[in-house]
Amino acid sequence: MNKEESLLFVQERLRQQHASPLQRQLHLRPRERVLRRIAMEIDGGSTHALDCVDGSVMVRCASGSLWITHDGDPKDVILGADESYRAESERTMHLSALQPCVVEIEFEDEVMAQ
Repeated sequence: MNKEESLLFVQERLRQQHASPLQRQLHLRPRERVLRRIAMEIDGGSTHALDCVDGSVMVRCASGSLWITHDGDPKDVILGADESYRAESERTMHLSALQPCVVEIEFEDEVMAQ
């Protein structure tokens, strides 16, 4: 999976986690959940956005440096190598590589139907 495919996968899974209440009520029992971790290289100067985040989303900068902010939140987070951040807001999260970096995105996900 390349970087764009990885980000699209994460985004789609996060959107499904935030399905409408009616969609969630249609399930008679809670679905099994797993912890997913996606790692990717991000070019310096590039920015990516993830909406539908929640407290289960953690971003780790394995190498390089990364700037993280949420829409409408004055707080900025700068991660260096081996530092992590857990989402503190459900607003869109922006990831900006201050230099080339390796980023790991970890989140809780429902097990996909087979």
